[in-house]
Amino acid sequence: MEFKEIPVPSAMHQMFERGINEDDIGELQELYLSLGTRTEIALRDFEKGILVAPGDVGVGISQMVPVIVASLRKQDGVLGIEQPELHVHPAIQVGMGDLFIKAANGDQDRLSSGKTLIIETHSEHIMLRLLRRVREQTEGEVPPGMLGLTPDDLSVIYVEASVEGVRFRPLRVSSDGDFVDRWPHGFFAERAEELF
Repeated sequence: MEFKEIPVPSAMHQMFERGINEDDIGELQELYLSLGTRTEIALRDFEKGILVAPGDVGVGISQMVPVIVASLRKQDGVLGIEQPELHVHPAIQVGMGDLFIKAANGDQDRLSSGKTLIIETHSEHIMLRLLRRVREQTEGEVPPGMLGLTPDDLSVIYVEASVEGVRFRPLRVSSDGDFVDRWPHGFFAERAEELF
């Protein structure tokens, strides 16, 4: 958002204080043109129809801005993101899954091959969205405007500490959007226990 600040006290401020008449219009225009322009990022609350500062909507939004910018940036390469789900509503987390798919697919207009994303997450919501897009791709039911994934597009690696050191355990994804391998230590099992 771009705006001009009126310093207080100033000639312009004094004009507003006393009330502006027709004779002030020329001077007011000159004073307005002399003001510097300032730019700030603002978010629009569509329900209330107001602009809101990022700091007023919670920590999650300010943490998401770099993730979104890096994902949408028209530059190939490797993008590493650590816990993008922190302080973010589950509905936004699933949307991040689609954002990551878009970033990995690149820009067809520029013939870009896309980014390689390395995402460290504990978000079941992001993972479920990725698995859903695999399933939809297999079934030919990817929603309009969305991109699908194949099991070869997605690599899920569970990282765990052991007495021998850090262990990396690949977890295969099937074409129907499910895990072939079982998650270690009950990861994702909590969901089933809560549902049933």
